Amino acid sequence: MERRSFLQKLLLVAASLGVPPGWMAWQSERYGQALAANSRKLALLIGINRYPGEGSLLQGCLMDVELQRELLLHRFGFAPPEILTLTDGAATLSGIQSAFAEHLGGQSRTAETVVVHFSGHGQWLAGSDHRWQPALLLSGSEASTGMPAIPLEHFFHLLEGLGTAQLTTLLDCGFTHTAPSVRGNWQLRARPVAAVKGSGSSPSAHPSIGSVPEPQRVWPAPPKGLLITATTPQDLAAEASWPGFYAGVLTYLLTQYLWETTPATRLAVAFNQVSSRRELGMFACQRPTLEGKETARRIPPYFLNLTQSGVSGVIQDVKGNRAQVWLGGIPPAALCGLQPGTLLTPISADVSQEAAKTPTPLVLRSRSGLLAQVQLSTPEGQFPPVGTPLRENLRAISNNLKLLVGLEDNLGRIEKVDITNAIASFSWMETANPHERQVDCLLGRITPEMAAAFQADTLPKPLQVNSYSLFWPGRELLLDSCGPVGEAAAVAVQRLVPRLAHLLAAKRLRTTLNAASSPLAVVAELASKDKAPSLAARFTQAVTSTPVELGMQRFMRGDPLRLTLRNNGEQDLFGYVLMTDPTGQLHLLAPMPQDNFTLPLRLEAQNTLVLPRLPETEGELRTTPGSSDLLTCNPQGLTELLFVASTRPLQASLEALKSMARKLGVTRSPMLLNGPLEWTHILMEELTTRAAESLGSGDPDLWWLDPAQSLTLSLTYTLV
Repeated sequence: MERRSFLQKLLLVAASLGVPPGWMAWQSERYGQALAANSRKLALLIGINRYPGEGSLLQGCLMDVELQRELLLHRFGFAPPEILTLTDGAATLSGIQSAFAEHLGGQSRTAETVVVHFSGHGQWLAGSDHRWQPALLLSGSEASTGMPAIPLEHFFHLLEGLGTAQLTTLLDCGFTHTAPSVRGNWQLRARPVAAVKGSGSSPSAHPSIGSVPEPQRVWPAPPKGLLITATTPQDLAAEASWPGFYAGVLTYLLTQYLWETTPATRLAVAFNQVSSRRELGMFACQRPTLEGKETARRIPPYFLNLTQSGVSGVIQDVKGNRAQVWLGGIPPAALCGLQPGTLLTPISADVSQEAAKTPTPLVLRSRSGLLAQVQLSTPEGQFPPVGTPLRENLRAISNNLKLLVGLEDNLGRIEKVDITNAIASFSWMETANPHERQVDCLLGRITPEMAAAFQADTLPKPLQVNSYSLFWPGRELLLDSCGPVGEAAAVAVQRLVPRLAHLLAAKRLRTTLNAASSPLAVVAELASKDKAPSLAARFTQAVTSTPVELGMQRFMRGDPLRLTLRNNGEQDLFGYVLMTDPTGQLHLLAPMPQDNFTLPLRLEAQNTLVLPRLPETEGELRTTPGSSDLLTCNPQGLTELLFVASTRPLQASLEALKSMARKLGVTRSPMLLNGPLEWTHILMEELTTRAAESLGSGDPDLWWLDPAQSLTLSLTYTLV
């Protein structure tokens, strides 16, 4: 009997017996979870860091394998024997073929659900007839010269041979390569084009993409099931440095989202949310793709239902009075500020047990990357079993978080010394090697190649070669940061100090992002006036509607956009809508200077607020005044909206805004924040609490954020 038919008949019988519907819903959910747990699942995870040749070494592919493995084990119910990993020297052609035949089982023995993941280098292979085919580069242990590769068509053929259509394939690699391979915090996952063995073609005949004659790139038909790729065939893909580890941009963002999302989420929704992340938007050359969109709109990720909502991590091991936890669900932007003292609450799989006994929270004592050591918050408590999911209960945040400025490779030694000394005079920022640590921006010179590339992006005026400028960590230009030719390095730092202050203010606000862990139920939707709401971008704790258009939302500059905020909770919220524009500067959108800051932005319980003002015919919606292009009046490029809210009135930060507007003579929105570090400090003081003596910590350098009292959401879009 099909599951749906069984449940329908069970509900009818229960109704006739007078069984409460709520109890039946709970039992039905447990039945669905049991079915998912008992269905046969298999996964093959391939990651290769070690490649021969200069510039070929990667650092994040083995971490990708670990990210996927932890996710499959603890969020999707895989058992350890069901997951086979092939890393570095084991990821040979024969090893992969054996894995398909023996582990995944071929046509006759394949499981109901299969996940295949590859992280490593991709490459275009050039034939003698100017036809290029994509390939995955494998471990070099099978060849004495060159890099062995498996053509993507051959890899897809292996996938087609599996006996299930419930197949998810993820390729976290690129195929197109452009120099340089290392760009600040980012390392490209593709090698330059090479000749197909035996073709008689020389790689030098095809030195780069765009050679003459123009090659014909032959992309094979996608395999059955669902195919997620890190980027398009012609674009770039990269891995990046995160707080304490390296990982593929796509793999980390996707797995992190799947930790914190809800059981109702469809794969298309998850893909859309990941593709719209600010971290991807800062590297515009990488554009993830999804094959099988119609199927993805109907099914959950990996064809498997999740069991809980909003998971921050999981207990991996318990030894004595300490346990090791995996923090796969903490937002990337919040991870850099996460400090010892954070409280994590175990989530019981048994609803009745959870209601009967409140679990003992765990206190984070130390962290390295995504691994953390925790202790019980009370000596009377007891550790839950290994595999128990955790959710943030109280977040400890550093209140002196610094801006990390990476120095570009095109700077000379003396220049680096001058810039380092100039930046050291400011207590709130420091320089860092972008090849060793995650940085927030890069400072370097405009090269002739950069000037030509960025000018192709229709900048308003040509860039001055050899002038100092700021860049995002992936070497995307930070608009309007380029100085005059001949400027001294120390003078350039002084000129850029106000911009750097804005970058740090936004960084500190992002450490409060907590959509998954906060019970404050706010839904926000951004839509063009000419588009139906289903085409809108959204930021929310529980996105369940399937988008029509996938990927980063793009709006025309000057378009009349509206932001709709809906408070589905039972508490009024007080907050701000802020915007970071393509220059990296922070603006206030609401409340508005034209209201003289007499009242904070108040989002009443079970109510809706629209920004900017809608026509009076909209009637029942409470609206705020403002021009129609309020959300699209900035320069072209990546734009981020932040909604920061609290259950407490934010009076001190409101008074500071009133004083700021009076001093600047600003009467309309948006208002560029003057002294952004000082104002965000006041706001953070209101959003958080200082003392936590009950946790054994009275550290004055820490703030504690309670997700039950504060909420911060982020939405990004591109203006064109």
